[in-house]
Amino acid sequence: MRKLCLVMLSMALGLSMTLGCMPAKAETLSYGWQKVDGLHLFYREGGPRDAPTLVFLHGNPLSSIMYEKLMEDLAATGKLHVLAVDYPSFGYSDAPDHATYRYTFDHVADTVQKFLAARGIARYGLYMQDYGVPVGFRLMQANPNAITMIVVQNGVIHLDGFPSAQDPHGELRQHWQTRNAALDRRRAGYVARLAYPQADGWAPDDGVTPDAALLMVAAEQRPGVIDARNDLWFDYGNNVLRYPTWQAMLRKMKAPLLVLWGRRDPFFTTPGALAYKRDVPAAEVHLLDADHFASLEVPDEIASLITGFLSRHSVATAPPPHLDAIVADIQ
Repeated sequence: MRKLCLVMLSMALGLSMTLGCMPAKAETLSYGWQKVDGLHLFYREGGPRDAPTLVFLHGNPLSSIMYEKLMEDLAATGKLHVLAVDYPSFGYSDAPDHATYRYTFDHVADTVQKFLAARGIARYGLYMQDYGVPVGFRLMQANPNAITMIVVQNGVIHLDGFPSAQDPHGELRQHWQTRNAALDRRRAGYVARLAYPQADGWAPDDGVTPDAALLMVAAEQRPGVIDARNDLWFDYGNNVLRYPTWQAMLRKMKAPLLVLWGRRDPFFTTPGALAYKRDVPAAEVHLLDADHFASLEVPDEIASLITGFLSRHSVATAPPPHLDAIVADIQ
């Protein structure tokens, strides 16, 4: 733990970091950087490569570290190959300036798609939380035949579970139409308050570990990252516009759907979890005694739910016929 803290403090101070100074972790996971379009993207990986792959897409403002324990649990079963990547400007990945890298969800999804291709991943399941949901649904749109299973955790494609975005005349929806510089400044100020170890922005029951909090602070204190994050948040309005398309696509998908939800999440509320059953009546929905970052709070419970889900559903090794054409019809 002390070595991890030293590494992340070095990041916060703008010092260089190499793979050789990464901390030793459980043997079930390995770590590395994959070069994509000139960027070095950090990833965590574990489990047998010949097992079905489950790709973890993280939320905001954390990174793939939010899945560390969950991935270790799943990799240890030997039944899944698990892989998680930090998006540009998140976690240990490079943070290009927003003048040279477009921080939009379209661009982030394209970067993740290229990352998966570079890692040789052609067929995979998705575990998506928060920002990971709009990234993952773009991957599904781009190549629906690649998807073997879908796991959603505290991330929405329905306004039911997004209270702050429900009012079309509210500050958030108005910001997505006309960018509000004052809101950008408030978000930057909020990040500045997330200081380690006394993080004013975290509630005691959020479940965010000191390691995850420190890495988040270190990543966000890099030059230009706050501007990049504000660009991405401004672009979030384009996700809301796509909700009807994603709902229609989900109704056509054959991959089994598992919805896991921290019931105490104040941002994405439980109606968002239940709304998935409108599109996929056969979906399994589990409300957990957790907050927004359930994978940090109850990783063992989530791992058990995923392994049980896999035992009840066959993860196809071949793509279903004509799915590309079906999805093309709804786009």
